[in-house]
Amino acid sequence: MASSPLPSSLSFLLLLLLAFSLISAVHSSYSYSPHRPIHHRQPPHLRPSRSRSRARALPNLPASSRTTDRLFVPNATTHSNSTKSNPNSNSTTTNPNPNSNSNSKSNSSSTHGHGHGHRDGERVRKWAVGFAAGSVAGVASGLALSVLFRLALNVARGRYRSPSGPSIFSPKIIRRAEDLAFLDSDSALASLEVIGRGGCGEVYKAHLPDSSGGGGGEPTEPESRLLDKWTRQIRSEIQTVGRIRHRNLLPLLAHVTRPDCHYLVYEYMKNGSLRDALADVADGRRQLDWAARHRIALGIAAGLEYLHVHHRPQIIHRDLKPANILLDDNMDARIADFGLAKEMPDAHTHITSSNVAGTVGYIAPEYHQTLKFTAKCDMYSFGVILASLVMGKQPSDDFFQHTDEMSLVKWLRNVMNSANATAAIDPTLLGNGFEDQMLLVLRIACFCTADNPKERPSSKDVRAMLLQIKH
Repeated sequence: MASSPLPSSLSFLLLLLLAFSLISAVHSSYSYSPHRPIHHRQPPHLRPSRSRSRARALPNLPASSRTTDRLFVPNATTHSNSTKSNPNSNSTTTNPNPNSNSNSKSNSSSTHGHGHGHRDGERVRKWAVGFAAGSVAGVASGLALSVLFRLALNVARGRYRSPSGPSIFSPKIIRRAEDLAFLDSDSALASLEVIGRGGCGEVYKAHLPDSSGGGGGEPTEPESRLLDKWTRQIRSEIQTVGRIRHRNLLPLLAHVTRPDCHYLVYEYMKNGSLRDALADVADGRRQLDWAARHRIALGIAAGLEYLHVHHRPQIIHRDLKPANILLDDNMDARIADFGLAKEMPDAHTHITSSNVAGTVGYIAPEYHQTLKFTAKCDMYSFGVILASLVMGKQPSDDFFQHTDEMSLVKWLRNVMNSANATAAIDPTLLGNGFEDQMLLVLRIACFCTADNPKERPSSKDVRAMLLQIKH
């Protein structure tokens, strides 16, 4: 996976976690803030007395007859010279040192300053401990909340649903789980008709009760290694197309799980695939005029636009080719086989895979070289399909093995740059008056298959260009 920002849902959870941790940390540290005023209460021996000594004038008496007894308040603080009383004598002794009071004050101030600094240091330590404790508590609480939120979201999406019974995605077509009960038999596939083969197994045709048509299943092979590989692809397909709906995408009707295999049930397309249609046209067994081919191209472009633009997260098919384009009763295109599809979050620019997946002739060159794929890789495959629709040829045809280019894309570029560009058009389409439109579609195919992915148009732009072609 490419190194890029986190998905939006995970980013939201981390943002919620960070906010919660900060709130907890600030709330815990506020109780120990050094800037918060704290009222100290002095010990009793340092508190000033509330009683006030009042000086009273004495009458002018002789010194010998003047009263020398005085009343002292214990621990009282005087603002004049300090006095000492002798309990064994009635005389009063006066301290002649005027600096004694100031010395006592300085000693008291230094003691108080030292105590105040000690208390500030203690408060700072408590504040740091509170902040650290609040941060740890906030992070732990945020993680717990995010895990609970993810579990609740998965439960709501049904990811923990028991796989014992079938998962029905289209109840309008498959009304009851009992309609799929015949798949529980070990010989369920023996009597069914094989109509194709995909990357995960064979495709069967079956008729469901009370319905006009059925779907196909994809059984597994005995080898356990292939079973693991196919199981991963089937799970990818279920997660990708189980709940998406678009008129140009083949809907998954149901998923039936068995101990040794999986069954994927789709709507039956009686006109087969685009590959079969082009092969029948080349052999003369079917007619496919320009209007039908143009409608098929428009349908594929509309389906890609939904996957690349409108669906979130973006879905990259990775295996677009005529064999995976099915045709319904009206010859409208349905994109099928999402076994290799990947969802790419909006924050990502590309996805890196461990190996190249897809079909030779439809794989973008940058994906083959770097193992990094984007939506522009699907556009390259779509350009090859556009060319096949107009040319009536596919990359695997023997025709290109006898050319100098030995490649459909390179051969098309050379012919479009030559003086006889109409040589690239299917001979069965010449003479109908739509040559200019077909040449325009071939130029669009050249744009889509440009070597530089930045020069390729988006699916939305291609659909807009194809819509401008009127018959």
